[in-house]
Amino acid sequence: MLINLDRVEVFFDLRSPYSYLAIGPARALAQRSGVAFDWWPYVTDFQSAYGGEVEQRTSRDVAKLKYLYMDCRRLAKTQGLTVRSTTKLWDPTLASQAVLFAKAGNRLWEFCSPLLAAFWRREFDLESPAQVQALLVNAGLSSAEWNEFLQKDAARALTGALKHAEELGVFGAPTFIYRGEMFWGGDRMNLLEAALLGGTSGE
Repeated sequence: MLINLDRVEVFFDLRSPYSYLAIGPARALAQRSGVAFDWWPYVTDFQSAYGGEVEQRTSRDVAKLKYLYMDCRRLAKTQGLTVRSTTKLWDPTLASQAVLFAKAGNRLWEFCSPLLAAFWRREFDLESPAQVQALLVNAGLSSAEWNEFLQKDAARALTGALKHAEELGVFGAPTFIYRGEMFWGGDRMNLLEAALLGGTSGE
């Protein structure tokens, strides 16, 4: 895929609380700056990052995760959001494919916003075909077209999105790329804003 220098490419993982908490500020920044943000699903290797499945984690891994969720709850409170710790390593494949389908149908946030809010309240199963399809329909998308996409194009579309991320050097989420410069994490949003509003990237 070609890099569009006139927009910000954003990679977010549905299972990443930091991705969730960066979405609102990023969408506000897009509106403020007038620069288009192009959103892509990303699949982080959480097993390597956080010590494998729940029962495989060391005490250090557990402490790291406890801090992560405590930190996210503090950040969520400032936005009026709820973030509860997950109980397993979810497979994001199906829901990430649905993100691409919703994006292609111009219903990205009609799908993603309720999904993420429910998921982080522990009220949504990312791996449930029925729940994913119901949300797509509620977002105004066709279940027949979704099932056709799922059978014919979904796997290839997600593979292409992840290859695009790899080509750009993305290694985690959320990641923002503007004019070839990477900004990793919601806490770098101020630097991204300076690049957008100043018209130039940092050195």
